[in-house]
Amino acid sequence: MTRLPDADALLSTLRAIAVPTAPYHERRALAAIRAELERAGVATRADAYGQVFASVRRGTARPIVFVAHTDHPAFEVAEASGTTGTVRVLGGFRGAMLDRPVGVRVYGDDGSGPVAAVLSGLEPAPDPVHNSPGRMRIDAEGPIAPGQWAVLDLPEVERAGEEIRMSAADDLAGCALIVAALAELARNEGPVDATGVFTRAEETGLYGARLLVEDGLVDRDAIVVSVEASRALPNAPAGGGPVVRAGDLHNTFTNDAERFLRVAAERLAGVGIVTQRALLTGGTCEASTFVVHGFATTAMALPNVNYHNRGTDERPAPEIVRLDDLRAGVALAAEAARAAAEDARERWWDTAGPVPTEIRTMLRGGGARIHPRHWRRSAGCLPTGRPRDPAAARYRPWTP
Repeated sequence: MTRLPDADALLSTLRAIAVPTAPYHERRALAAIRAELERAGVATRADAYGQVFASVRRGTARPIVFVAHTDHPAFEVAEASGTTGTVRVLGGFRGAMLDRPVGVRVYGDDGSGPVAAVLSGLEPAPDPVHNSPGRMRIDAEGPIAPGQWAVLDLPEVERAGEEIRMSAADDLAGCALIVAALAELARNEGPVDATGVFTRAEETGLYGARLLVEDGLVDRDAIVVSVEASRALPNAPAGGGPVVRAGDLHNTFTNDAERFLRVAAERLAGVGIVTQRALLTGGTCEASTFVVHGFATTAMALPNVNYHNRGTDERPAPEIVRLDDLRAGVALAAEAARAAAEDARERWWDTAGPVPTEIRTMLRGGGARIHPRHWRRSAGCLPTGRPRDPAAARYRPWTP
């Protein structure tokens, strides 16, 4: 049954998952995701790279795989002596936000931290392997060491009305969406084959998704759905609902895969749950990895204000997604899994089906008279179907 998840329960899941994270340093986020899934009764496993998998399977159904990444642009300590050193920028931080001192918190993979620090003085040193524009000086309030990592000094999760302000909505909000959708599917009955995959190192090169493909870790027959918190755009505003994403900056995705999201969106619309559909060109998502390797791939996104923490004044700011979009996104993902299980079609598909014999006969007749019942009643037609004003009447396929 299509329904919105409880807001308080969803926020609790989000808060549990929204922990400090960075490319190559996603351990805390992955552990939190596993804990939330297992609390919901969904078993988890990990691959050789630490990426987490969780599945809900009942009966015979077409498999659908939801993919979200657990990292966010951040910084890694490259050199350190006492409380000072150098950090390497990891991921998509760019522009004027790095041209002034930046407050951060330093953590270690051993569970240490946070240590407050300030970054300054970006030195350009482009490193495409790590999607890095360069290095910055770090001055910390306590000792730091190479291999530690730093995140912007922003709140992990803060609610203000319908706004959820996060240090890393991209993509911990997407991870929470998948966790909640799997929990919803686990509570219900009926055939389903839904898997969530929580990847690493997306921000530095889509590396986690690429490993899934290269190592054959995703079923070739599955529908792959990338779940992101992507840049809000004029054609996909925050508050307009989760986005059925037709493509990203580099690729359009697979129509047959998107079909199940569109079916789900139709069903949600029937109970008053709002979604939107758009081509989102604000960045590249993991769906592109799967598309270029021949997977049936689609995507969905939460409109994200201050994407990659870039505020309107070019200063670091929390990313913002809306609670109503997140709740609808959970419903959209869960309903898409049900639609895939049914191999469901959209309502409009009938207009692309077999041509009626009557139409074939009429067209072969070289312009035979159109029967009045084929004129849809409208402002330009009489109740009988005859046009009041032939210039105003429009021919449409008859709808009984």
